Amino acid sequence: MKKVTLLLLILFLAMGASGGYYYVIVLEDDVDDTDDNPKSSSPPIARINPSNPKIQANETILFSASDSTDSDGDTLTFTWIFEGDSEQYSGETIERTYPDGGEFYVNLLVTDSTGLTGEAETTVSVVEDYHGEASGDVDEGESDQIEFPVGSGVVSLYITWELDDNQQITGTINPSSVNLILNDAQGNNLENETDVQEGDGSWSISSERLDAVGDYEFIIEGEDGSMSYDVTIDVSY
Repeated sequence: MKKVTLLLLILFLAMGASGGYYYVIVLEDDVDDTDDNPKSSSPPIARINPSNPKIQANETILFSASDSTDSDGDTLTFTWIFEGDSEQYSGETIERTYPDGGEFYVNLLVTDSTGLTGEAETTVSVVEDYHGEASGDVDEGESDQIEFPVGSGVVSLYITWELDDNQQITGTINPSSVNLILNDAQGNNLENETDVQEGDGSWSISSERLDAVGDYEFIIEGEDGSMSYDVTIDVSY
């Protein structure tokens, strides 16, 4: 801030021969270099979009840093670091594909033009739908068990079966039958049907009933005669 002071010095230096006076005017420029409003310098704020996404294995996901901000309006650069990858990547957006299921960290480093940095991290949950098929024969008094995994974030479980009676039914011979049982990973019974005879059937179970995580069990018990079965199990995420 500048302030200018006008100093008027009237000096009686000497009286000349003409009897006049000399007036000396001095202008003093007093400069104050103190900045009362210094410019602030704040680090940028890093943001990853989407945050904590869940995707299927082999699905491509687009990460974006466009929601990152800098209060000073500086130019930003972006560096991406992915768990399990030794390289670093630059750019406001980047695509990634995860071939395997699991939890994977993503780190974003945002740097402004003054060298200040901001950092954000998120976790990608990669899930894999399960598809299983089993077939076999079960006789009276015997049972077969089919185990399959159910993980967290499951959306639905769908089981279908086809049953074929192995007996040649003639006269008064009773048709073959089986009992079908579905237990969750904690041993709780979710579904069961008894005395099921030759034919097709299915169970559809929503996520509200699939709280237990781990190996589930589908059981075919031989009740009467001999039965062939084909079972398909689909777990969706």
